[in-house]
Amino acid sequence: MPTTCSTNRKRNAGSGKETTLFEDVLSFIEAHERFLISGHVKPDGDCLGTEVALYHFLRQMGKKVRILNADPLERSLDFLGDDTPFEVHQRGQSLPEHDVHCLVDCSTLGRTGSVGQAAEGLSGVEYMVVDHHVGSDLGDGDILLWNPEAPSCGCLVYDLYRTAGAPLTPEAAEGIFVSIVADTGWFQYSNTTDEALAIAANLVSVGVKPHLIYNRLYRRNPREQIQLLGEALGHVRFEEDGRLAICPLPRSFMAKAESGGFNTDEILDQCRSVEGVEIVALLKEILDGKVKISLRSSDRYDVDDIAREFGGGGHKKASGAELPGPLSEAVQALEERCRERLRD
Repeated sequence: MPTTCSTNRKRNAGSGKETTLFEDVLSFIEAHERFLISGHVKPDGDCLGTEVALYHFLRQMGKKVRILNADPLERSLDFLGDDTPFEVHQRGQSLPEHDVHCLVDCSTLGRTGSVGQAAEGLSGVEYMVVDHHVGSDLGDGDILLWNPEAPSCGCLVYDLYRTAGAPLTPEAAEGIFVSIVADTGWFQYSNTTDEALAIAANLVSVGVKPHLIYNRLYRRNPREQIQLLGEALGHVRFEEDGRLAICPLPRSFMAKAESGGFNTDEILDQCRSVEGVEIVALLKEILDGKVKISLRSSDRYDVDDIAREFGGGGHKKASGAELPGPLSEAVQALEERCRERLRD
């Protein structure tokens, strides 16, 4: 069955959500001409791949489109920019003229960094959210292409192509495939549904080369990355009889990681590979002294509600938030909550 689309109009003051078909989103798109696409800060594969697919869809619809993010593409994903123009917003820069601002893999302007700050106070702009996170119906969207059961945001855009009868360009097909493998952990995670596999199979049938994408994503790391991974793993400790893996990374390490383009998600994957680990908590001390947390869990535990207690959110098995510093206090607060969850 096609993924459903939910719309949440501001005129309803958030009091009612209406489930519709994708035709509503298509009608909304047809009624506007200039689109700006932005994702969350530090965009990942799902965010960027979905932006690519949405960009080429809107171009096929004859729209004027630009992609503008607060951060550049990370090294492992830079190939997505070979045939799709990505722009990086400079703090203090005004936004290009647009009628619709598409928020991808997030639902609030606050998640888009400097782009969202530049958007504050703009009038005459409507917001279209393309997301699959729980709670996105409470965000800034005037219209939502949203389903929290979707394996990735790219799957929603795939269904948009299908509903419109629009052909998938090679760039769009590659973007959707990247979005799926990014959010399913290359078909390892529990969100690897029959829908995800069916869409991926169709993308391969139209020309996507999984082995080439895998090589671009995972086999271009500089040697320094191995050293940084080893150093990061030295910060990991195990608690609750090995069921909790917690890794606090101080600002001194994060400065090296950022300059070296190190993807800290690799730490999460390594910790999850350890037998008996049920919850992984990664805490990163960022530039302004705040602490960004990432949580992962096994099938037995829900970490989304933990993240929400700290003002964040995401998915049941993968979620995140941002805490005030210092790092030591953030570690104490998060560790205590994770221990409570494991003892429930």
